Amino acid sequence: MTERRHVRWHWPHLLLLAGIPLMATITQRLQWSASSALFGWLVFNLAVLAQAERWRPFRPEWQATPRHVRRDGAIGMLNLATDAAASAALTALVVAYLPGHSTWPLAVQIVVGLLVAEFGAYWMHRWSHSGQWLWRVHLLHHRPDRLNVANAITAHPINAVYDKLVRVLPLLVLGLAPEAMVGIALFGLTQTLAVHANVAGSIGPLDRLVGSAELHRLHHSTRAEEAGNYGTALPLWDQVFGTYRRGDAPVRVGVFDPSRYPSEWRVGALLAWPFRTLLPCRGIACLARCCRGPHLA
Repeated sequence: MTERRHVRWHWPHLLLLAGIPLMATITQRLQWSASSALFGWLVFNLAVLAQAERWRPFRPEWQATPRHVRRDGAIGMLNLATDAAASAALTALVVAYLPGHSTWPLAVQIVVGLLVAEFGAYWMHRWSHSGQWLWRVHLLHHRPDRLNVANAITAHPINAVYDKLVRVLPLLVLGLAPEAMVGIALFGLTQTLAVHANVAGSIGPLDRLVGSAELHRLHHSTRAEEAGNYGTALPLWDQVFGTYRRGDAPVRVGVFDPSRYPSEWRVGALLAWPFRTLLPCRGIACLARCCRGPHLA
């Protein structure tokens, strides 16, 4: 496999991170709605990272083909609709039951909000790799055998809903200001896309504080000893709870045993997977295989 190791910096990721304050300021000055700002930022991030993948791919064999783009685009649109519905429900909850906005300084709200949102997301993501029902939901995201920006938001709609809840609901309970919520969401969106992007380069020592593609590729490794790094936006909780991994890029990404699951192209089967038995067999031997612990990437 060819890896572009001579490329020092992952400039697209760094520039998108630097652009978040500007986007947040524009959103506030022009009084855009949060949904409009996030959709615009999503399109901009996708365009930048997709072009960067063509310009200097980390691994050429991980490039998304038109077939990949059609599949991932369809799943992505389904998740956008699911996310919009979840956002509407949370908004109604805020109006009906939750307290007013915090009086903390905006910078404090953003820092605390990021830590709280990522704490919930870290544990939900880690539980999703436990081998139980949540893994059946999460499987769709890990089934592809390549990583690129097209499949960054390829996930089950149930996955999208519970990820939204654990990230956003605690922030609403804290009463964070809309400006803080938008800033946190912009950062999270950039991180979700950038850490999956098939772009050569590194963000250097910054990946001790911020999630990077180098760290997240290990999370998708087909080797159990490499597959940590459950935090996407921040590596802090991995560092605290002992799941932080560093090292060379994995040889392969995907699931540990592809023969146990539907093909990545059988989207309908993968969407139905949470509602089916994980294994078709019966008996004590099957139960032992099913419950022996994490068997996924």
